[in-house]
Amino acid sequence: MLYATTGDAGNRGSAQDTASLSGKILRLTPDGAIPEDNPLPGSFVYSYGHRNPQGIAWDAEGTLYSSEFGQNTWDELNVITAGGNYGWPEVEGSAGRDEFIDPVQQWEPADASPSGIAVSGDSVFIANLRGEQLRGVPLADLRTSTRYLTGEHGRLRDVVSAPDGSLWVLTNNTDGRGSPGPGDDRILRVSVGG
Repeated sequence: MLYATTGDAGNRGSAQDTASLSGKILRLTPDGAIPEDNPLPGSFVYSYGHRNPQGIAWDAEGTLYSSEFGQNTWDELNVITAGGNYGWPEVEGSAGRDEFIDPVQQWEPADASPSGIAVSGDSVFIANLRGEQLRGVPLADLRTSTRYLTGEHGRLRDVVSAPDGSLWVLTNNTDGRGSPGPGDDRILRVSVGG
């Protein structure tokens, strides 16, 4: 299957409207059709109530994780459940309300702005733009994290698992929001515990 993340495009209410494709994680077949086993019959919508999901990744057991930009209060790491409602714009971050699924972690945007993510080994790794760091979240305890590369390479846009077990991390400093250094933007090869 193909999965796509869509932000709310500034139309906050659309994230709660299951007839809209914005503010969602969508699931479709490789030829662009709606899968018969999608949680909302006849719809591409896989989960909803998202403000701006950035990266998605799966662990070995098939659990789907998503990093998400908040508005002003909380950025999030979510475990995605088919048909789940993640609360935006009714809530930002953890709400403790039965009708919404709370994030497993949340961070202030200045410390995070999580973008691309990858599952490698026994951790989820999250590239952070404003936080200028790579965050590792152990799958065994999704409430904790370790920071890597903090402030060393500026804004980090994406992370992928490399064939040799290391991580490839993409910097994002030349888009007018960062402070480019010599050789930016570039792909870094990183080996971290996890």
